[in-house]
This record gives sequence, structure tokens and C-alpha cells, in this order.
Amino acid sequence: MNILILSHKPPYPIVDGSCHAMDRFLRDLLKSMPKSNIDYISVATQKHVFNTEKIPEDLAEVVNFDAVNISTKIDPFNALIQLIKNKSYHISRFKNEKIIEKIKSVIHQKKIDFIFFESIFCGIYAKEIKELSSATQVLRAHNVEHLIWRKLALNSKNPLKKWYLNHLSKTLQDFEEEFVAKMDHVFSIAPSDQLFFKTRNNQSNYIPVSMEVSSVRKLKAKKISFLGAYNWMPNKEAILWFTNEVWPEIAKLNPTTEFHIAGSYSEEIAELKNIEGIELHGFVNSSKEFMKEHGIFIAPILSGSGVKMKVLEAMSHGVPCVLSTHAAEGLNLPEIIPICKNKEAFIEKVSLLLQNEQLCHEIGIAGREHILEKYNSQSVSNKIKRLLLN
Repeated sequence: MNILILSHKPPYPIVDGSCHAMDRFLRDLLKSMPKSNIDYISVATQKHVFNTEKIPEDLAEVVNFDAVNISTKIDPFNALIQLIKNKSYHISRFKNEKIIEKIKSVIHQKKIDFIFFESIFCGIYAKEIKELSSATQVLRAHNVEHLIWRKLALNSKNPLKKWYLNHLSKTLQDFEEEFVAKMDHVFSIAPSDQLFFKTRNNQSNYIPVSMEVSSVRKLKAKKISFLGAYNWMPNKEAILWFTNEVWPEIAKLNPTTEFHIAGSYSEEIAELKNIEGIELHGFVNSSKEFMKEHGIFIAPILSGSGVKMKVLEAMSHGVPCVLSTHAAEGLNLPEIIPICKNKEAFIEKVSLLLQNEQLCHEIGIAGREHILEKYNSQSVSNKIKRLLLN
């Protein structure tokens, strides 16, 4: 079995939730089709570099990784051209002739059986690929991408910014709907996104991201934390809302509490600096160790689409979570896990857990059991095999 995977950024190093999701899918795919030959071509950018030393040794032995360096920095002239053409500027940034040449080289050398697109951004190459290969094409959808921008537009108070975000959402939606309709299969990682995909492609199926669980560690008292990549706008929006609206009240009610914030570009958010009780960690090498060492994990996500990977990861480590309704969307969580509709609920639930370590432990155990039941690798790989090979 010959497989080609295209991704809009290298999966390694694992610097954010989508990289983690790509790593898990690759491992589950190898479990589904263990004798496959896999070529993995990534788009490497200034934010997501390709570093062969970061590829796990077990995968480097069985997968052919390659990448092309391109710039996806905002180009005002190109943005204006795409605006005039009424085309998606987001998608256009990923088009590059060197990537096309690499794709052609792989397809000419081997008879490819399956081509996987990790997110819609590599869909810019779908037309050329269709002309070169009769392989089964599969979109692995991390999000309904245009909904992220629609919700950001909805939350924006600047009229000009709101208009432009709505324009970005509309052009992205046009591309997304056309691309989805042409796929042989769509694997959505979030059940909440299935309505969109299923109405545009009847071969759309929910394939969860598998997670590995670890042992539960005793909670670090009087600590809360958040971990995410802050070049993803919903994460930045969430952390600024929480620190402005929620954190002052929690700190007032629980004056010895520490708030730890980590993840790529967190140290660059000026609004978070010099706030009493907040510690910025920047990028951390081990998300698992950070989560286990820093108490209650909060996820105050207000916008975005798809499953929230850091929420699943925190639960897999037995870390107690307090989530916004948006962060919990589609996860069908046990009732014991706190879900908050507004800032008052966050203040109440977080304060309760800060004062009740036993409840924290029970919530952590319930989350871990949920991951074991719903997100285990064997059931995910079996579902992939059943959909593609039977």
C-alpha cells in the first residue's frame, strides 16, 4: 500500500494541538495499514520549521518525511489581489511550485493508493493531483475552517476588522465547500463539525483523535494553567478574555493562587506581562509535564471550530479541567466535569476546585476514564481500516 500525506505544516516538533493531532493520526494509520509505504510532504514556514532531528526515531524508520520552505507572511499586495478576485487569501498563501514538483515526483515513482490532506490548506493542490493520480483522496478535517473566522468576526468590535474577517470567512467557505465535495472521504476529528461535512459529502465520518493516557499525579494546590499556541487567534482571544474578565475575581477570592500560561508565542502577548499572580512560561518542551505540574487546566475558548486538543490531552493525564461551553463542544463529557457558560460560572467553578482537592481528583479520574473509553488508539485504527479497506 502506497500512501501520500500532505500537511500545511510539519507534524514535528509537536508545538501545538494540530501537530499533536497529525502525530496521532500517522500512528493510527500505521496501525491500520502496517505494511504501507508512506511519503509525508509538509509545507514549512517561518512559524513551523522542518527539523529532521525532531522526527521520532520509530517514525523516521518507516515514513519518508520531506518539506518545502515557503513564506506565509502577510503580503498586503497579494491580499489585495485576492480581495479583488474574491478568492481566499488564506488558501493562496500555500501555493508553491516546488511543492507541486515534489508531489509529481512521488506520484511518478509509485502507484499511490491513498492521498491524505491534513486540513483544507493543502487542498490548493487537489486539482493537479487529480490529473496525476487516481488514488483515493481523503480530507482529514481538523476544523470547519471558515467558522473560526466567522466567530472571530462576530466577536470583533472594530467595524472595518469585522468586515474583513467576514470577507475572509466567506471566501474560505467557498473554497472549503468546493474542496470537501470533491473528496472521496472526509475524516472529521470533531463530532460537532459533522453536520457541515455530512451535508456536503456523504462519505464524511467522525474519526476521533486517539490519545495515550498517563498515570494520575497528585494535584499541585492553588494553581491553574492554560496551554496553547497563541498564533492561533482563538487561543489568544480566550486568554485575554480570561485574564481581563475572570482572573481578577479569582485572584481576589483566592489570593494565593498562581496562574501559569504556556505555549508558543505566549511570552509575546504584552497584555499578559507584569500581572500579579501570572507566570508566562513560553514554549515548553513537555506539555504533559507542564499540565501535571500546574494544577487545574482551564480552557476559556470563545471561538474556533473542531475538537480542542489540549483539553483531550489534559484529561488524558488525569488533570482536572474547567471548560467553556465552546471548549467542551462535541466531547460528550461526564457530568462531573465543569462547563461554564459565562465569566460568573468560571469564577464559581474554578474557586470551588481551588478549595476542594478531592473534587479535583474525582474530575481528573473521570476525564481520564472518558479518554480511555472514547479515544483509544485501537478503536480509532479499526475504524480507519474499516472505512478504507473493507
